[in-house]
Formats: sequence, structure tokens, C-alpha cells
Amino acid sequence: MGDEQQLELIEECNVLRRELSDLMSNDFDRILNETSEILKMSIRSLRRSDDPTEATTAEATAKPILLSLTHPQNSEILKCTLTLHGSDITNADVIYKAGTKVQPPMNTAFRTNIATQQMKYWFLQQLHECRQHLERALRYVELADFERNIDQIYKAIQYLDLIIDSVNDAKDNILLPKKKRIDDLRRNKNTSIFTPAIPENIAFSFYVQGSKLSFAVYHTSVQGKSSGYFKHAVEANVSALAELLNHLTFILLQLQQFRDKLRIFDEYQNGSDWKSSMEKQNTNDSLMTMF
Repeated sequence: MGDEQQLELIEECNVLRRELSDLMSNDFDRILNETSEILKMSIRSLRRSDDPTEATTAEATAKPILLSLTHPQNSEILKCTLTLHGSDITNADVIYKAGTKVQPPMNTAFRTNIATQQMKYWFLQQLHECRQHLERALRYVELADFERNIDQIYKAIQYLDLIIDSVNDAKDNILLPKKKRIDDLRRNKNTSIFTPAIPENIAFSFYVQGSKLSFAVYHTSVQGKSSGYFKHAVEANVSALAELLNHLTFILLQLQQFRDKLRIFDEYQNGSDWKSSMEKQNTNDSLMTMF
């Protein structure tokens, strides 16, 4: 490589180093600060106002949301109204009548509820786990206290990967509800908070999928020697969940784009042209200091 080409490569590397230095000293903290604020807001949206682990200011926690869950075809088999407060269902009223959909026929409606005065809540595990993942992501943001220079690019990428993985886990908890066996649903300790008690041949399930909160009833049906179960579900769109998903999507896009940019610099920085040009420049700098 000629001297002119070498000088051009050195200048190109210097430009890239200045850009990388600017990314590390300015953009990295800007993105982390923005991520921290959105994470804190998202965590607060999943906490009840009477949660003892949170501050008691009016802005600190989620407000109760009253929802009426309906069937897409306006079925009258199942009706449910409830209050969603943070990650918990704090109040619910259920009316269920399967009629001839089950055997033996269910001719009388079953009505049960979660009374507010009981101070017992249906624990939505998906949302609680989502909050735990977001709290872990926030801890990683707060732990990223190393020097903001180009020599720390690998460490910056490591922390970004940890934050991204945690936010992805939180988002997956909302988008992908875990399937559970009916026996597990019946044994769920949440069911004990309903009054009157849920019959042994019926199981309740509340779950989140995306921006929707769904409620399903599984009813064991016996006819002769064979048995099966009848399922009926109702749902409601929850604007707070849609907003939460939008925030998490925004965080992930910002973090992933910044991480990918750092990786490109990291790969270039580890390339032979970069190393040789830096060695050449260091040699020239050393010679200049001798005169």
C-alpha cells in the first residue's frame, strides 16, 4: 500500500474513531436515559396504587380500569365485568350458563364474583413476570457505569444485549400466554377468591394476549362413558396494554439499532486495515514527539 493510500486510510479511521467516540460519549447515555424513563413508566403501569412496594403519589402507579369482556359473536353464554388494577384483577362479576352445550345440561346460570372488600386479587402471572423482566432490564441500565470511550465498546454491546434480552422476555410474556392443563387451572390458588366457590367440573382462566385480556371457562361434560370439555371465552381490548407494548417495541428498536451500529464499528475496529493504520499513526506520532 502506497503512502497516499495509507494516509487516506488513516484519515478514514480517524473519522470513524471520532464518530465512535461521539456515539459512546453522547448517544449511549442519551439512549440509556430514555430507556430508563420508559422502563420506569412501564413498571409503574403494572403496579397497583395500594402496592406497598411503590411510592404513594398519584402519578406513581396504575389507575383501576373497568372492563366488560364480550364474545366476538355476542354470545350470551358467558358475561364478565372486572376491574384491572396494575397486574391484578381486583374485582370481577361472572355469569355463566352453558345450557345444552354441556352434558348434563346446565339450565341454571352460575353467578360468582370477586368482591372488592375481600382485598383478595386474581394474580395475573404474565403481567407480574413482565414487570420482573422490566425491573431486571432497569437494573442493567443502572449498572452500566463504565467509562464512555471507544475502548469500552465491547462492554457497551454486552450491556445492550442484556437489556434487550430482558425487554424481549417482558414483551413475550404479554404476547405469548403459556398453555395450562385444565387440572392445573382447577388447582390454581386464584380460584379460591371467588364467592360462591367455582364447581369442581368448571375451571376459570384469565390471560393476556397482546393488548387483549381474555377470560375462559372450561366445563367438563360427561355423556355416558365418554367425557370432554366445553370451552367458552370472552375478551376485551385494554388500551393500557397496547400502550405498554408500543413502549416496549420503541425501546427494542432504539436499543437494537444502536447495538447494531456499535457492532459494525467493533468489527471494523478489529479488522486488519484498522489495526495497521492505527499502528502506522502511532508510529508517526511517536516520531513527531522526538523532534
